[in-house]
Amino acid sequence: MTRYSGGDSVGAGMYWNPKSMNVVGLKTEGVLPGGEESSYRRLPAFALFLLMISLGGVYVLILPVLIICTTVYMVGVRVFGSLFLQMRKSMSFGWRPSEAYLSGKGTAKKNGKNGRKEG
Repeated sequence: MTRYSGGDSVGAGMYWNPKSMNVVGLKTEGVLPGGEESSYRRLPAFALFLLMISLGGVYVLILPVLIICTTVYMVGVRVFGSLFLQMRKSMSFGWRPSEAYLSGKGTAKKNGKNGRKEG
């Protein structure tokens, strides 16, 4: 793969910028977008053809697995979702933030005197 910088005059083809993961396709001779800081690599047509075939094969192999996993997940949500909902509704958490309990539970009697604890 040949390296080019942004602003270079290049021939027709596909050019890939690894930093931005951007692919620029030129049908005729033209100038690559960007400045000197952007670098491009020319992608040969044969490599793109092999890449398309391999990505298509991966898609064909993974698609049935994705369908099975999605089906199992959706059935699990339907079957166990109502069970978990009933469990959630029946449990008592016991925390009531609207109740403050400011009735003086921190008070104590010392030697028969009414007073608060120090400390």
